[in-house]
Formats: sequence, C-alpha cells, structure tokens
Amino acid sequence: MSLKQLFLDRSFSRGSIVFSAILIAGCCNFAGCKKGVASATQKNQPLAAKPQDPATRDLLAIGDRATTAIVARDTNTLLDYDHDPDDAASLESKSGDLYCYLFGSNCIQGSKGRAIYDLFSTARKLGIDASVTNVDGKNYGLLMFYDKSQISGTELYSPDFLCSEKALRETASWHFIMKDGKWTTTTLFDYKTDKPCKT
Repeated sequence: MSLKQLFLDRSFSRGSIVFSAILIAGCCNFAGCKKGVASATQKNQPLAAKPQDPATRDLLAIGDRATTAIVARDTNTLLDYDHDPDDAASLESKSGDLYCYLFGSNCIQGSKGRAIYDLFSTARKLGIDASVTNVDGKNYGLLMFYDKSQISGTELYSPDFLCSEKALRETASWHFIMKDGKWTTTTLFDYKTDKPCKT
C-alpha cells in the first residue's frame, strides 16, 4: 500500500498507521522531512509551537488547538476537523464510540488502550511531534502526541516501540493531507483504527 493510499483511504488500520509513521520517519532521515515539536511546560497549559516552516507551523497549531479542546472537553472545536455526520452523532452521546475514544477510557469496548483525554491530562510533559513529508507533489502530515517525560523522540518512531502495548496506551497519532493549502483529515486522532500490531 502506498503512503498516498494510507491517507486517502479512511478505512486504514492502525497497523497501516504505524507503517506510515515509520515511513514518514524514514523519509525524514533519508530525504529530509520538515519537523517541529511543541510541548507544555506545565500540565494542561496551552502548548507553544516552535515551527520550522509554514506547513509544520500550521500542523502544530492544529495539535495545540485540539489538545486544548480535548482537555476542556470542547467537542465543537473538535468537530471543526471531522465533518462526518456519524462521528458528530457519536461525539454528542456520552456512550458513543467516538466520545469514549476521546474522553472515556471506562467505556472503550474491547480495548487495552485509553482515552485521548486520559493521555493528555495525565502526561507530566505533553509533547507534540509534527512531521511533514512530500509524496508525488502532495504534503502529508503526522502529529504524534506523547509524554516527553516517559518517551524519547528516538523511541517514539522505533518500530519495536510502535508495536508495543506501551505505545498503544501512551501515544496518540493523527494523520493529515494538505489540500488547497490547508491541512485536512477524515477523522479525529486516527479514530476507527485497529491495534498497531498483531501479537
């Protein structure tokens, strides 16, 4: 499966997400990838992005805004990035799958993962890593969210780590494609994806 297909097909699995994360990291090492990092100095404090280029700056700004929305449980802001009516309905119900995925670890069905809210609100030093790579003339972006006090930048993109239970519980990813100069996505925080690797 090509990187382009990974981003255009909403039904990609989390295994594909892991593959594309590794592929983006590889592109960064060999072809030069635009990267940026933002981190909170205190828990739940707005993140100050440190961009290296406009595309990365804009991607980090999305990460900052979405992180603030998750911690504040601001679903209206989150829906600015997801225009699927089914997702909107699921987010409106506290028993909806998307609501549970974002805010309620206790109602996530059959998963060892935890809600995005729990990851963000308990991180001692929440970090956002943004990677941008160009494939066939199109920009693709990846946001990785993680606790910098527990996970190093090097570990974050290690294939062994990405396939671990720790990664499932301690990181979140979000993929984007740039269209008409703006970052777009089909889902929130790679919702509706499978476990990264088969054990």
